This record gives sequence, C-alpha cells and structure tokens, in this order.
Amino acid sequence: NTVTRIGRWAFSGCISLEKIEIPNSVTSIEYCAFDNCEYLASIDIPNSVTTIGSGAFSGWHSLESIIIPSSVTQIQGPLISQCNNLRSIEVAQNNKVYDSRDNCNAIIETATNTLISACSYSTIPSSVTTIGYKAFYYCEYLASIDIPNSVTTIGKYAFNGCARLTQITCRANVPPTIGIFAFFCVDKSIPGYVPASSSD
Repeated sequence: NTVTRIGRWAFSGCISLEKIEIPNSVTSIEYCAFDNCEYLASIDIPNSVTTIGSGAFSGWHSLESIIIPSSVTQIQGPLISQCNNLRSIEVAQNNKVYDSRDNCNAIIETATNTLISACSYSTIPSSVTTIGYKAFYYCEYLASIDIPNSVTTIGKYAFNGCARLTQITCRANVPPTIGIFAFFCVDKSIPGYVPASSSD
C-alpha cells in the first residue's frame, strides 16, 4: 500500500499472471507496465491513478472490459492494442479529460476530439476529428469501419494489423490526411467507399 508508481515494463510478459490488485496509493501506471499479461481477464484501476502510459494493457487475450476512472488526466498513447476479446471500453462519466461518447467503446480526448484507443468492437462518433496514432492497432477482429465526415486526420499506424477488415467507408467530402502505415497489413483488395462528391 506504499507503492505509488508501477514502472515501465514492470509486469511485461508475465503470462501466468491471472489476477492483480492495484492499491489506492498508485498514481501512475507507466509504459507497457502490464504488456502481454495474456491471461489477466480484468483489472480495476483505482481512483488514485492519474497517469497511464502507452501500451500499459496491451496483448491481453482474456481481457473483456476496461473502465478508465475519473481520476485519470493523462493517457500517454494507445493503451489496449492486441486485446482481441475486449468488447467494452468505458470512461467514467465525470472524467474531465477523456470520454466514451455515444457508447463508442473507445477512449476519446475530449478537448481535441481525438480517438486515442479502441478495440475491434469500437465505433467512431460523428464528433471525432482525429483518429490517433495506433488507435485501432492490431484490432484483429475489426471487420468493417465507418469513418465519419468529421474526421480530418488519420494517424500513423491507426489501422495497422487490422487484417480482417472487409470494408472501409469514409464519409468525408475532403479526404482526411493519412499518416504513414495507417492501413498497413490491411488487404488492399477490400472495397473502400467514399462520397460521390469527394474531391479526390
């Protein structure tokens, strides 16, 4: 109960770990702290946590849901890539920095309307303007994606590794700026749909 920080890679690759209890003293969970803890099925993030590093909960094959508490004010990148059974992502309603508007099953930075972390069962709300770096990274069960007209930027590696995508619909009349490898490992023969009025 005196621990305040779970450091970088602290439990990375602990594939036999099935349960963990994080005490209320912890304020920071750092980069890849629980990366590839394959059999951890759940995690309770206490309301003491304010900062979560990129990849902190990546590669959990058993994780089905995650709740980001209201205390979290800094998420330093995509948290939950390669969590293939993850179906529910929720940000506490009274969080002032992040949200999961429209039951989208994703984490959105409220002030910038940037979708920063998602799963195979996420949707992109019509108010989102940016799909962030690695937002859907290796969401292997993502079958189709509907990109609303509001999106102006798709970040680097945003859909990298989404190998089961069978359809992409982009509703923007002005094509979004697309970062390098945004659709890497996506079948180039799948249909992509854009408005007839699209400028490009």
